[in-house]
Amino acid sequence: MRIIRSWNALKEHTEFHGGAITMGNFDGVHMGHQQVLAELKGHALAVDGPSVVITFDPHPRAILFPDEAPRRLCHLHERLELIGKAGIDAVLLLHFNEELAGWPAEKFMQTLHDCASPGHIHVGYDFAFGKGRSGNPDAIRSMGDKLNFTVSEASAFEMLGAVVSSSRIRSAIEAADFALAERLLGRPYSISGHVMHGDKRGREIGFPTANLDVADLSHPPAGIYAVRARCEIGGGEAQWNGAAYLGFRPTFQGRTMVLETHMLDVEPDIYNERLEIQFVERVREDRAYRSVEELAEQIAKDCAQARKILDAD
Repeated sequence: MRIIRSWNALKEHTEFHGGAITMGNFDGVHMGHQQVLAELKGHALAVDGPSVVITFDPHPRAILFPDEAPRRLCHLHERLELIGKAGIDAVLLLHFNEELAGWPAEKFMQTLHDCASPGHIHVGYDFAFGKGRSGNPDAIRSMGDKLNFTVSEASAFEMLGAVVSSSRIRSAIEAADFALAERLLGRPYSISGHVMHGDKRGREIGFPTANLDVADLSHPPAGIYAVRARCEIGGGEAQWNGAAYLGFRPTFQGRTMVLETHMLDVEPDIYNERLEIQFVERVREDRAYRSVEELAEQIAKDCAQARKILDAD
């Protein structure tokens, strides 16, 4: 999948002109998004052209309503990878800023027409864009009549009695309901990133950890979790069972939330490698301890409980 980062670059890539296009944030690339992407591929075949997704970074609400911006379900690199796995030919990744937020829907669609001459536009059931969210499906159809493209609208994708949405998945994650999150995402819920150097406190007490940044990500409540860790290393993929701590480290008066994972029975050298932590089950809540020795004793119990959960899963 080709990633294109500007209108001018899209105009130059003529192999992605004349196809079917969809637009949206696609945070999490959940089951509802996957339906839209599958339908987009069908429309691309119908017009005998490429399938192209237009998405934005940062999230538009982070610019328009910074105090209300939702935590993301995944990092940008994961979003792009998941879109690619859906079989999409290209992504136009636009930097969302106040200037783009001020574009009327008509200007956006005219620019898209000038740069890619789409044959079809496919949108989600609740889609609207442009200044004042004036670019709803009916407005896009009217523009299509003038710019010579057709328009279709995806139906709402429902599972377990409700529409699948990013907000519903965030609620499941925040309740540590990983079974529901997995159903709605179409894959196990996970957090991934590059392993960072920490303060080595875990190593000092006999439980070395791999640390990931969780800033701006939706996450479960603070506590201990039974997890599975996956890492592409040495030309292959390794997987380990683990016990993960998510929280502020109250025993050490921490102020920044961290995700620290101790691998059971193995100590891989994975600094700076990309690691994915799949959450399986919550072991317990977070709490402070009176001493490092008391904390180490509890961590040993947590690891034993995590091992029991993972062996039974």
